[in-house]
Amino acid sequence: MTAQCLEMEVTAKLGREKGMPRQVSEEPREIDWKCNNCGCSDANYFTRDGHYRRDLQTGWGPVQNLQIPMLECQKCQHDVICEYAILEKNKRFWLDLNQDVLWSSSSCQSLREISERWSATLGSPVGLRTINERINQIELLVQKFHEQPIDDAPDVIQCDGIWMTVQEGNQTIQYDKRNRARRERKGKRVVVLVALGFWKDREKPELVDWHLASGEGHREWESFLNRLKKRGIRAEKGLQAVIRDGGGGLGQALSKVYGSTVVDQRCIFHKLKNVADKCRTDLKGDEHKEERKQLMQQASAVYDAETAEQARESLQAWAHTWREKAPKSVETFERDFDATIAYFQLEGLTREWIRSTSLLERVNRQLRRKFSQALTFGSLKGAEVALYLQIQRLHARWAGQCWWETSHSLYFDLDHDDP
Repeated sequence: MTAQCLEMEVTAKLGREKGMPRQVSEEPREIDWKCNNCGCSDANYFTRDGHYRRDLQTGWGPVQNLQIPMLECQKCQHDVICEYAILEKNKRFWLDLNQDVLWSSSSCQSLREISERWSATLGSPVGLRTINERINQIELLVQKFHEQPIDDAPDVIQCDGIWMTVQEGNQTIQYDKRNRARRERKGKRVVVLVALGFWKDREKPELVDWHLASGEGHREWESFLNRLKKRGIRAEKGLQAVIRDGGGGLGQALSKVYGSTVVDQRCIFHKLKNVADKCRTDLKGDEHKEERKQLMQQASAVYDAETAEQARESLQAWAHTWREKAPKSVETFERDFDATIAYFQLEGLTREWIRSTSLLERVNRQLRRKFSQALTFGSLKGAEVALYLQIQRLHARWAGQCWWETSHSLYFDLDHDDP
């Protein structure tokens, strides 16, 4: 890959591909490389003249016998001084676009920003497609991530869905500014089903998998859960509970895939949020502001109980107090209340993991940063790669690792033979 990039730079300087005949015109093609003997800087007089070999020191170890292209001046048959932009001047270090774009993309830089920076570095245009292809080349790592077995299943997983936009083409043909025929593309909303895992013997969580789907119905969730189960996330390997909000068809899918082997815990944060929404309807206006505050404080206190029975008793007392003034709030809180106190069946697990999906919501905010920067993804493949990079960045941060170094190692994980 290094040699290919050097050849690309030579092609950009000469203005002609390898093997194309040299054509001398009256208009010189002045470049910043020049003949070491006569000082000529007209690329029309330069020709390729084989290679020389040298070693290259990189941050990931030495590269030996690297082939560096040579040029000859046809005015005097002497060597041309070639100062390659991708080899730092006076240093034996390699600046690699393939590595840099992974870090830049995961840091929420746009394709245009990366293209502008690398065009300035190389002294010639680097197209958006070139940048995008080098990001999407790690799709192989994405597939491997989705398929690799999980021997150490998490004790708890939190599940949720977040929405984003992906472009898709249709049969309508339209013409761009250069009169090229293009299929009309429109944005389509897709949901990312996410699973965040927690282990008793690990300090930090880990995003165990995600799945792009058309919606949050039970069929989509069932497909995702079956993949998790196939990879090894199941009760007999340690899974104790799944934490979820009350939306979509996740509850039905859980029942079908895991049955009663794992605890199905509804998020108490979402339950209290629903109660708060109804409270603003029951107790409207500024004159009821203090009552709304009091109602929600008492509702939250219900979950301070030490046992499930105490929680039910606290709910009954709270409902008796507020049923006449806020009937919709009481009805909402009482509905499926037992599903929000299922965590009392679990022992030895951190309550923050098993009572709500709040930790996963924080992760989702990080993923939405990328969605917001990209606005829309050109393909499902591009969306998958972007998610993978964001998730690897989060894992590196949680592990106390430098993302600059970790992102570079992803490229080498592809097992490229050519350095």
